[in-house]
Amino acid sequence: MTENLDYKKYKNAKTSLSIIIPAYNEEKRIKQTIIALRSYLKPKKYIYEIIVVDDGSTDGTLSVLKDTLSADLRVITITKSGKGAAVKEGVMSADKENEYVFFMDADLSTDPSEIGAFIDIFKEEPETNAIIGSRYLPEGSVIIQPPFRNLVGRTFSLIKSKLLGINFFDSQCGFKAFRMQTAKKLFAKSEIKGFSFDVEILYIALLNGIKVKEKSVNWHHKPGGHVNLIADSIPMLIELFQVFLNRNKYFL
Repeated sequence: MTENLDYKKYKNAKTSLSIIIPAYNEEKRIKQTIIALRSYLKPKKYIYEIIVVDDGSTDGTLSVLKDTLSADLRVITITKSGKGAAVKEGVMSADKENEYVFFMDADLSTDPSEIGAFIDIFKEEPETNAIIGSRYLPEGSVIIQPPFRNLVGRTFSLIKSKLLGINFFDSQCGFKAFRMQTAKKLFAKSEIKGFSFDVEILYIALLNGIKVKEKSVNWHHKPGGHVNLIADSIPMLIELFQVFLNRNKYFL
């Protein structure tokens, strides 16, 4: 992580984290997302780095990121490989000295204030090594998204539960956090490059007895996403079966 005066200002902070943002053709909103993150993080006096992994964008995403560069932002480019591949690249490139690593969507569907809420849980619960955001927990998240998207998400969750025994309400929310060393170990084992990578990571964690906590988050659907609920459903289901077949590869 590159240091400058701003970074040194926070070097004595007790909390350090990396935030991974996978991005594909996000020129219209990536700048606003980074600005919002900085506005939240800097007053908290965290040591932090933001890592945007550009997954082969064909628009002006890289140009926008170039204009947003500062010591707290790193940009990694990969050939278009999928969201899972982009998140893995970011996690494995994150500063191993940081305590926590988050990943979140480029559209800022989850408010940055959830970062502090997740860190509070980590500090209060030393046995918890991963926290996943959830749009569907009974205690009440605010869900603003099309009903058909809800239906597809719940159907996917049912199949995932029956096949892999993963019973979280929401494995696919794009806001998750890990203790850094746990994340490094989990993602080193991951192979799924597409949208089902979340399931794979959770499966690896559960197989190895790593405690994962699910936390309700406020999530607002943003138009312009890159998941095609029809075209991407079949590849995601195929990936679920790949995860099942890879079971013996996942033990740490």
